[in-house]
Amino acid sequence: MSRYQMQKSFCGMRRYLTSLYFLMLSLCAGAVQAQTAADGKQAAEVAQVVLGISSYARWPTAHPELLICVVGRAKYADTLLDGSASSPGLRFKAQQLPPGVAPGPDCHIVYIGTTSDAEREKLFSQITGRPILSISEPNISCSVGSMFCLKFKDSQLVFDVNLDSIARSGLRVHPNVLQLAKRKTQSP
Repeated sequence: MSRYQMQKSFCGMRRYLTSLYFLMLSLCAGAVQAQTAADGKQAAEVAQVVLGISSYARWPTAHPELLICVVGRAKYADTLLDGSASSPGLRFKAQQLPPGVAPGPDCHIVYIGTTSDAEREKLFSQITGRPILSISEPNISCSVGSMFCLKFKDSQLVFDVNLDSIARSGLRVHPNVLQLAKRKTQSP
């Protein structure tokens, strides 16, 4: 093989690898965009469920506006935090709490994302017995602490209810929400 043929072969291989590289980049970018769109849709669904549950809860003292405090790394809280979610007759605002900061007395709802076990234990020790509605993102067990635990089941958002946590909080939650959780969990 002559030197000219080797250079031509090398250039062809280089063009092929460059094309392959850009094809892989575009496929990865498409996958990221698809995942981002799916996460955005799920965040909107989560926001509607959080606001729906909140509209069925009654605090010992009425509040003209509810403050949602987001704790931890919340995958689905973007729609709540950017204020684009709405619910008829319910005024709210949301804020992300810095790591290690306890929900203050102005927090009416605590939305819990990913936290360490120690952080979650500390959080529940701080809010147990207080009239704070607690809602956890997917992948957090509802057996201890949180009142409502969201999860995606076959791409449908459902939630579990912890009646013990609700009873200790001093909040009143309308039975229709409890029935809805039961129906959604049992649906095929």
